[in-house]
Amino acid sequence: MTTRFEEHSIDSPRLISEMLLTHVFGGERIDLYANANRIATEVEREELRTYVQRTLEHEPVQYIVGKAWFNGIEIAVNNSTLIPRTCTEIIVDQCLEYCNNHKFENPPRIADIGTGSGCIAISIALHAQPCSIVATDISQDSLTLAQENARTHGVDENITFIHGDVIEPLQTLQPFDVICSNPPYIPDAEMELLDQNVKDWEPKLALWGGKNGLKVIEPLLEQAPSCLNSGGILLIELASSIKNQVLEIANANAQLRDATILRDAFGDDRFIRATKA
Repeated sequence: MTTRFEEHSIDSPRLISEMLLTHVFGGERIDLYANANRIATEVEREELRTYVQRTLEHEPVQYIVGKAWFNGIEIAVNNSTLIPRTCTEIIVDQCLEYCNNHKFENPPRIADIGTGSGCIAISIALHAQPCSIVATDISQDSLTLAQENARTHGVDENITFIHGDVIEPLQTLQPFDVICSNPPYIPDAEMELLDQNVKDWEPKLALWGGKNGLKVIEPLLEQAPSCLNSGGILLIELASSIKNQVLEIANANAQLRDATILRDAFGDDRFIRATKA
């Protein structure tokens, strides 16, 4: 499998092979080596052949096995949501750092806009001090999956899931201390440059940010401050190519201060953080 994946320019061919084998056999990846002499049944071999073919067609292995890892936890995924990525974990880190370093009269209120699989909201709920979290998404299928993931990790009572577009679901609620989002932000010019397993398989609704990548980010920057408490923070993931435009919009907003671009774990400019004035 590894050799065949290498020949077809599949990223991380060894890891993907191990993930597919583990999915068929059960257990953990380490069990493949602990039980190296285990003989696969013909049913298992046929199932594996199907998964290999799907992988060669660039279907993401996370969709095939139905799960991904984010911030040290297993998250169920399907093609209604983006696949959680390591770079996005910085949003969780920033949110936890803010909550842990501030004193609140009441448990901090946190909003996760465009929650997708729920990975950000669930990670925060698992690691933050007692807090109140609202997670929104325009896709009902995504919300259903996020709720299932929250139940799996025992935090479904800590998160309120609301169906709605961008900032609209928050406008009738009490202000928040943190609003975070990993919105669609890929500009037109970059959509065709995405890897095939992203471009052909992950939902366009969660990727495409309009002609200039600002279709969702700009309304977020303009409207989110009105839903934040004074001193609260806004955290948004973005494409490195549009960081200057995003920073300019944030700096032009009198309701925001201290706007800054943050890097992800790989050193790429990936987020904007701003404080409610």
